Amino acid sequence: MPTLFMKLVHEDKVLRPDALRELKLGEETVGYTLDIGLNYYRGLPLSAIEKLELTVDGEPVSPERMLFEFNEKLFQPEHLALAWTEFWGIKRDLRLKVFNGGLGDGEHEVALRLELRNVSMKFGPGTYGMIDGSATRTLVLQKEESK
Repeated sequence: MPTLFMKLVHEDKVLRPDALRELKLGEETVGYTLDIGLNYYRGLPLSAIEKLELTVDGEPVSPERMLFEFNEKLFQPEHLALAWTEFWGIKRDLRLKVFNGGLGDGEHEVALRLELRNVSMKFGPGTYGMIDGSATRTLVLQKEESK
């Protein structure tokens, strides 16, 4: 019986130890950023993201608080499906900005559910192989350096 998702063993590349950083606007902390790596051996367009859900310390993060940064462009979650010209290579991170007022200092349990459509593995009309790029890791919030 075939599996629904392909999952590679490179979860450590999805959420690296330094991936979680505070996000400041001037001197005020307004949220945090999370750098997300791709757990696959080749790149994919951002439009291949079928599902992206984030939970921090057991609390789901609302998509209304998310903004994605890639190639110096900003995308709301619902606009990722239209970003078919933005190629997410394996050596690049997708930066997620979360505007929630910030996180407390120290460790945070970060769980990312990431499902991607493998655009080069089409089985039939509208039917693609799927990639499970999910990861869970305890990360320490990195402070933004004062300027």
